[in-house]
Amino acid sequence: MELYIEREALSRGLSRIQGIIERRGTLPVLANVLLHAREGGLRLTGTDTEVAFLEELDANVESAGELAVDAAGLFQVVRTLPDATVHLKVAAGNRLEIVSGRASFRLLGIAAEEYPALAPFSSQGTAKMAEADLKRLVDQVSFSVAKEEIRYGLNGAHVEDASTDDEKKIRWVATDGHRLALAEAPFEGEFAFTQRMLVPKKALEVLKKLLDRAGQDAIELDFGDGAMQLRRGGQTFWFRLLEGEFPDYTAVVPKEHKHRARVRRSELSDTLRRVSVLVADRARAVGFSFAGAELEVQVNNVDRGEVRESVPIELDGEDISVGFNARYLQDILAVMPGDFVELSLAHPLAPCLVRNPEIASSTFVVMPMRLD
Repeated sequence: MELYIEREALSRGLSRIQGIIERRGTLPVLANVLLHAREGGLRLTGTDTEVAFLEELDANVESAGELAVDAAGLFQVVRTLPDATVHLKVAAGNRLEIVSGRASFRLLGIAAEEYPALAPFSSQGTAKMAEADLKRLVDQVSFSVAKEEIRYGLNGAHVEDASTDDEKKIRWVATDGHRLALAEAPFEGEFAFTQRMLVPKKALEVLKKLLDRAGQDAIELDFGDGAMQLRRGGQTFWFRLLEGEFPDYTAVVPKEHKHRARVRRSELSDTLRRVSVLVADRARAVGFSFAGAELEVQVNNVDRGEVRESVPIELDGEDISVGFNARYLQDILAVMPGDFVELSLAHPLAPCLVRNPEIASSTFVVMPMRLD
């Protein structure tokens, strides 16, 4: 294998692999990236057997070949090279020669035959959607996925068909038992929806990085037997779906609202950021008192002091006081669309519906906490 490639292109491709590779696993080979030079370019492959990422890069290939090399080490080398062009060549003993300007490296590699083969994928339906819409789905639900292994069905984002007679829509839902996030987006084509479609946490984390600068370009999504695949340009991201069963989330979304407050999202977010300075325990409730045209947010910490701050609101219904985990509300406000947010409650211990009433593409629920 011998080729010439642009340093920045190779560096960007290797950076995307970093979130895929398994550094502390039982199979050391999974810490490697597979380099496959062939006519027309260089293919990068990284996998931990549960997720996989492939990217085709333009390169001037003088001779084809394959070699697996430590992904983190190669990335660190490439990003520090002096010239814009990198010369890669496989030498004797499975060593990768890297030359750029006056810099020359030799990294020990592994024969491509030792790199695990990717699981076969058979698409049962292909759909297209805007990259920006997929990014929004991931951003608006990923923070609500359960971090602890408390219940297997909560350790991923549930995917389902939300189409109507007028529009094809896909819905992603996630909950950790304390809060719930639901987001929808339009798509074109056909999905093969099944009852158990859970996107794992690691896949969500990788997607957030891959879609960091997403635009309106189309991205293809394929669902197969227990797996999902996304394709964008020369990139392919594949991952296994979780086997767990997601709970009936519709029972958690409140339908009765006796108290409804409308508040400017940025003002509430800034207030929560300030009062949270005195919250010693992240699991501790912060007091919310809705009265007239004001919401008073308060924290009383016997060890550090107390803080109170009011925010102007429009309240529909009687006054009400309730406790919330401020961090949960902050996470929701950070990904909500629009300038205003509406908080709706039936009573102080009922789930709180959080949404922008003018934007129906996302809905959030946060459970209240006792103030005593």
